[in-house]
Amino acid sequence: MSDSIGDRTVPRVSIDAEWADLFPFDPYPQQVDGVERALDVCRDQGYLLLEGACGTGKTLIALAAGVQTVLDGDADRVMAVTPVKQQLKQFVTEIRAINDNREDGETPITGLVMVGKRDMLPYAREEQLSDAKSVHDAASDMRETTASLISRESMLELDIAPGDLDGRINTCDESGCDRLSYGSHECPEHRSERDEDTTWYDPVRAKALCQLVSESDGPRLETAGATAPYPESPPHTRDVLDIYASDEIPAADAGYFDPFYARFFADEEWIPFGFDESETSVLDSETIVRAAVSRGTCPHEAMASLMSEADVLIGNYNHVFDPMTRRLTGEKAGVLDKGTVLIIDEAHMLEERVRDLLSDTLSLHALRTAHRDIALAREYLSGTGGEPGADPLAHQRQAKSVLSDYDGLKASDLRVGQQFIEWLIEAIDEEVSSFLHEEYGDWQRRFREGSLPTDDHEIPLRDPQTVAVDRLTEAAGSTFDDDVWRRMRTIGSAVGAIHEADSQTDRTPVSEGVGMLLFEWGLADERTYFREIELEYAEKPADTTLPDWVSAYNGALSLYNCIPHDPLATIFEDLAGGVLMSATLEPFDVYLRVSGLDHLAGSDSTSTSDSTTNSASGSNATHGAEQETDSRRIETTGYGLSFPRKNRASWIVDLPAFTYRNRGPPSAAFDAMTRARQAHASAIVTVARSHGNILLCLPSYAEAEWAVTHLREHVTKPVLCDRSSESGTTDAMLGRFFQDDGTDRVLVTSARGTVTEGIDYKGSRLHTAAVVGVPYANTANARMKAVINAYDREFEDGGFEYAVKVPAVRKTRQALGRVLRGHSEVGTRILLDGRYRPDAPRSVNTYLSASERTEFTTVSPDMLDYALNQFWDRDS
Repeated sequence: MSDSIGDRTVPRVSIDAEWADLFPFDPYPQQVDGVERALDVCRDQGYLLLEGACGTGKTLIALAAGVQTVLDGDADRVMAVTPVKQQLKQFVTEIRAINDNREDGETPITGLVMVGKRDMLPYAREEQLSDAKSVHDAASDMRETTASLISRESMLELDIAPGDLDGRINTCDESGCDRLSYGSHECPEHRSERDEDTTWYDPVRAKALCQLVSESDGPRLETAGATAPYPESPPHTRDVLDIYASDEIPAADAGYFDPFYARFFADEEWIPFGFDESETSVLDSETIVRAAVSRGTCPHEAMASLMSEADVLIGNYNHVFDPMTRRLTGEKAGVLDKGTVLIIDEAHMLEERVRDLLSDTLSLHALRTAHRDIALAREYLSGTGGEPGADPLAHQRQAKSVLSDYDGLKASDLRVGQQFIEWLIEAIDEEVSSFLHEEYGDWQRRFREGSLPTDDHEIPLRDPQTVAVDRLTEAAGSTFDDDVWRRMRTIGSAVGAIHEADSQTDRTPVSEGVGMLLFEWGLADERTYFREIELEYAEKPADTTLPDWVSAYNGALSLYNCIPHDPLATIFEDLAGGVLMSATLEPFDVYLRVSGLDHLAGSDSTSTSDSTTNSASGSNATHGAEQETDSRRIETTGYGLSFPRKNRASWIVDLPAFTYRNRGPPSAAFDAMTRARQAHASAIVTVARSHGNILLCLPSYAEAEWAVTHLREHVTKPVLCDRSSESGTTDAMLGRFFQDDGTDRVLVTSARGTVTEGIDYKGSRLHTAAVVGVPYANTANARMKAVINAYDREFEDGGFEYAVKVPAVRKTRQALGRVLRGHSEVGTRILLDGRYRPDAPRSVNTYLSASERTEFTTVSPDMLDYALNQFWDRDS
């Protein structure tokens, strides 16, 4: 078969399908096949699992199928999510390319990129929010203050005169009242009963507020290349209220506010721009911020409002799977429903990422702060709370009024809640003190001397290999009523509501969040969640009000999700089907079970795959048989590398298993190494000395450090060491590896690290990718034991296979995928461990894809150098 581009593509004019018009170029044969399969499944509101090697064109396959589903009227929108920023940009690029290819007069495909508040709130972007609070908390406080200023029921007098705003500002018609009215004849105090259909906000008040702010002196805020009509720092209520006409401003209503948020309501939630703000009809965060800020309205609200109008939404996993972020996408924007086709990119990461999103921690600091929240609320209820000079009885009346909204909740319950938190803090102290004494003996002395290891720790609260109530929960049951965990949610919520009028502190209470997590701790299923205490090493000054170990560690309760397939299944069920794609999804039957998709297809369904050859492309492809389902259609399909076979070599080097037991300690001296480590040490030197840039992946960062030390003594090439570090450090290291200066380099990393996935080693950046060993997760870790135990119980003793072995081989396959990114690229893929052989003891060969099992051939260690030289010298 010819390697010319023409022979590798299918002319669009020859494709009798509407989706072909969406392609900006002639598609590859595997794209034609993939789009047809995906479109067929999406029309039935099913899910397609698509595995495709680099060069398959997975992004366009999924987008074309999803967009055509929308154009056909079978769905309202496509939502594409990815954990990799580079891939997010790729989705944007593809939609823009589709629109560039549209005929004149054709309606463009509209796209919108979803991002978080930090990038969408103007004052947050320019770091003008309170340093003492998170962006979320500071923004929430500003919005609450803004709401109090623009509420229809607000009694706060804006510093504005009758007749302003084209006569919409008036004086109340009620005899003897000189308060202002906004767009009506009466002030809020004398207004007749409000129409139920009327909004909570007053757009005239909001417009007046924005006018006052825009007329203020000083420089204007600038961000995203736009200048706002408002000051560069958030305005304060004192800047806009008539302090002479108003009663004394309640402390709860005083503070900084957000004029951009107010303008959104001044415009009655209308967005003054649309998708034509972008020449390509794709609104990214910079475009939205620039358009909104220049018009004085809120970019975050604009994004939320436009989400339901977009044909394609692009974001990260949080927008679909994070319970907090779903409040925006699911509840506010309403785009997580049966009208949404879901595309999940890098879907092999889904299980691990969602497990983290469903897990939570509760710090000792948060517990102490919640304790103070409850204490202050109790002071209010007792009639002794309030700021100096305030009326404590007014606080008491307000607090009692709030409490009455919570059926059955009494002031005495708050006392119990406070006692419960005190007990939890003492219980955590006992657990940590006992652990540190057992682990280090006199750890205080070692800490003072500077000899205490700076390690983080996890303290399991039950045997991770069983299913049982943890000892903290069990101990609580012998001290408090059984429903204390459940009651903490209500207590925390009530305390938070009491604090809405709190004037003693300007911080946001944490009681509601703490109460919710304690509620979840007490009720979460022991099979699904593992409970422990986390210790993060963090030196700080001693505090006599805290346990002594706090000077060395941050402590937190951890509620860790072991197996997320049920929540995943629920989310998939709520949507209109879609495509889950990655270069490493096989084995499909395992993926279906751990992702929860088997629940949708019926518990008796199975996934099978047959190895076939795509004759049109000459590439290896595996296509799963359609599953018999009771409810939703689930299919699988896979495509191997479509690049010329002559451009690559793929070997399994028959080395001893690089296991913890076999390899022994990472000795620097060759003679002191075990035979297994010596064999691997020699092999990595051979690989590193071969032609071009080399990516060498070890099972862990610790082993990578050993390999670097050994290679620097035996290889003349520069050897770079990737460590678990900040993204900026990693980017700088990759920049050195990628520099085109005529010098070949070796990059050594962990196969479980960040540079083996989502990084594009295109062109001449990489010539060989080699993986040493099988990168299993640390199964001695208590958390990992709990995960294996959960999978064992769910999948008939398949815990190690499902939770450890399959994910490890996917890590290997991802690392191998860094080389060979285009049709003209040449490279080698090397597996340095005999366990990748099909006939090896404890073989992992079956977890490679069908095409990989066909391509990888075994070579003995003594022939590796010859094989590499023969491959690279064949054209010389």
